[in-house]
Amino acid sequence: MANEKVWHDVDQYLNGKLVGAHDVFEEVLKENEKEGVPAIDVSPTQGKFLHLLAKIKGAKRILEIGTLGGYSTIWLARALPSDGKLVTLEVNKKHAEVAQGNVKRAHIDHLVEIIVGSALETLPLLKEKGEPFDLI
Repeated sequence: MANEKVWHDVDQYLNGKLVGAHDVFEEVLKENEKEGVPAIDVSPTQGKFLHLLAKIKGAKRILEIGTLGGYSTIWLARALPSDGKLVTLEVNKKHAEVAQGNVKRAHIDHLVEIIVGSALETLPLLKEKGEPFDLI
């Protein structure tokens, strides 16, 4: 029990120092809950870490496998340059629809392409296009 409280306190501290308040992310989580999307998103600090990895890499093309409600999609897409592209694969049509709304809410829909279908089916199609990704 004490360890759980320590981890929670550390996470709260890091959120306050490294992540800060981002209203769009709170809106996204509320929308996901309202639409019945499972609450299994990355944490804010994990999202910030993904963002930093994409920035450090200088990624212009990112592939995300599993969109859910778009929370991590937004973190990653915000790391892209204005001519960048994030392609995200989501098997669940309802989740993809929720994610599309969230991506639009975050004003990054011009950077994001959501492909609905099983990754086992959609990954080979991406491979055929021959456009490499900088970060997957």
